Amino acid sequence: MAISYYVTYPLLVVFFGMFVFFIYNIIMAGRGAVKIDPADAGQAQGEIINIRSSSGENSAFINAIIQVRFITADHKIVNTEVKAVIDVVKVPEYQKGAKVPLIYSRKEPKKIKLKIPSPLDK
Repeated sequence: MAISYYVTYPLLVVFFGMFVFFIYNIIMAGRGAVKIDPADAGQAQGEIINIRSSSGENSAFINAIIQVRFITADHKIVNTEVKAVIDVVKVPEYQKGAKVPLIYSRKEPKKIKLKIPSPLDK
């Protein structure tokens, strides 16, 4: 009994499309991450100006957009925002006016990473 080409080729196209979709998602997953060269990195204490939640799927963690103000090593005041994932239990630690350690790029001070523990670390 022969398998029809009307079944075989559409199935091949579907599986090939799924494969391409998964490869594309893997490649694109890291594009949104902030990358700071260690030789270009500076450290500072930032003050949280505003915090708001963004959409998320897991109820144990909150995806937050945090606006931070900090002073660079050459005494420039920088206001910027960064995305972070916060454990629901630790939300009170990240309220307006709280201090948070951060790493920033000396070339582009608006590029920052907050030095907060990952919610997945226990």
